[in-house]
Amino acid sequence: MPRPLIDKALEAKLQEDRDKRRHYYAKDIILRRRREFHVEKNTGQPSELEKAIARALHGYDSDEDGDEPETGNFSDIEENDDPPSDLTGCLLTLKMIKDEMVSLITEPCAFAEGVLLQFVNSIAYTDDRADNGDKTIVTNMTATVQGLLNCSITVQDQILTFCGVSAEFHAADTVTRYLSTTLAYLEDIEFFLDVEGVSELCVAHLMGELMYQKRLRV
Repeated sequence: MPRPLIDKALEAKLQEDRDKRRHYYAKDIILRRRREFHVEKNTGQPSELEKAIARALHGYDSDEDGDEPETGNFSDIEENDDPPSDLTGCLLTLKMIKDEMVSLITEPCAFAEGVLLQFVNSIAYTDDRADNGDKTIVTNMTATVQGLLNCSITVQDQILTFCGVSAEFHAADTVTRYLSTTLAYLEDIEFFLDVEGVSELCVAHLMGELMYQKRLRV
């Protein structure tokens, strides 16, 4: 039996409808994945950090070497204090560490990007040539987070001794991991400054290769 004739206009309309449905479902999948992974849509407008990075790349003079910065610990919690002698003291110290951590670091990725932005904005320009910026912005903040982390690890070990792997231990472990992740982000930036150089740090940021940009966790 011969194939029935199909109106070409109708066939084209059916194909167009199929394409529209395919496009709709594909877009729906993309939006679902964005919501699942909290991916923000790119607005096409460069951020303040991206603008500063671009300027630094344009004016950076790789032949200049900055002075070695001095590190410091600005934490109010004394790292060298004796560890608490009982569980109550450990929990009070842990609360102090957590309070200071939250006031300093609202979120590890945003915190690392903020420190990087402060550093890039510290780069001085003379006749479109750039210096190496103020590395102490990064090194001092790294020392501060390191001090909090050291205190947190000490308290966590004490809690493990007093009550083993318990709810209190897991609470301390959450603080320790949060600080460890933040410290890793800062040390990654510091590595580029000390080993690769400012220009390579800028390139790594533009390529999305920094640890905090990949949202890696410790």
